[in-house]
Amino acid sequence: MVPLIYHPRFNITAFGLERLHPFDSQKYRHIHDALVARGLRRPSDFTRPSPVTQADLLKVHTPEYLRSLRRSEVLARILEVPVVRRIPTWLLDRRVLRPMRYAVGGTLLACRLALEHGVAINLGGGYHHAGSDRGGGFSAYADVPLGALILHEEGRIGRVLVVDLDVHQGDGTASVFRNWSWASILDLYEDDLFPFPKEPVDVPLPVPAGLSGIEYLDIVRDHLPGSFDAHRPDLIIYNAGSDPFEGDPLARLRLSGNDLAERDLLVVTMARERGIPVAMVLSGGYSPQSWRIHTDAIEGILTRFDPA
Repeated sequence: MVPLIYHPRFNITAFGLERLHPFDSQKYRHIHDALVARGLRRPSDFTRPSPVTQADLLKVHTPEYLRSLRRSEVLARILEVPVVRRIPTWLLDRRVLRPMRYAVGGTLLACRLALEHGVAINLGGGYHHAGSDRGGGFSAYADVPLGALILHEEGRIGRVLVVDLDVHQGDGTASVFRNWSWASILDLYEDDLFPFPKEPVDVPLPVPAGLSGIEYLDIVRDHLPGSFDAHRPDLIIYNAGSDPFEGDPLARLRLSGNDLAERDLLVVTMARERGIPVAMVLSGGYSPQSWRIHTDAIEGILTRFDPA
């Protein structure tokens, strides 16, 4: 079966303060429970990751930045919730940063299992606004660069390609990759949204507000095959944000849930047709339907790639 990585500690709860941000920080549990309810997995079928270690985080983050996460005002800016300034940092570490460290461990595990199974999905992760010395946009740790770097250092991959289809540009991932000749990014994003300025990426695909699902999927079909063939990655890390959805409050694209399920299946299928392993992470999505959109998309992938 396609490995699904999940830990109950992915879910962020902070006495209701998590509701002050539109991101559903408990959607991981909703996705897990829905996949079980649909009979696609039993609870014992999910693989639990360990949290990432400080030593591993130091491979991509500066010591100064990691120390700065002990300050409430820094976390308030990263999480975009000003009232967080009033919360003790030890509590923020337990209720917010520790869940993120588990999700980063999940991304690393998804990368490892993708090399073994062809496809692996982390139900968390995708913190693509975090750079080596900064965080932002609800992203404290650069999980995708960390997963790529560790496997590269171990000699398990030579080249990696990130396919980032979250509606916001993955500026943090791009900034970390800037000096890594072996790492490339294809990034399709709505051009008029955060972040500003945009970071240089290998294959930038900025699109205007109002783009339809048909137009969006045509762009994906037109650009993915050439990028796969040009960059010849040993691993694709797919950042599958649900925020291109037409009901997302932070974006203005017009994709339906079915469009997003088709998109995710398209990316994974194109990669597997070329024999390229895919590690998928879920990234952003701010509508109340985000968990359902991801569940439907994962169901499509499992239906295609689970053994009969």
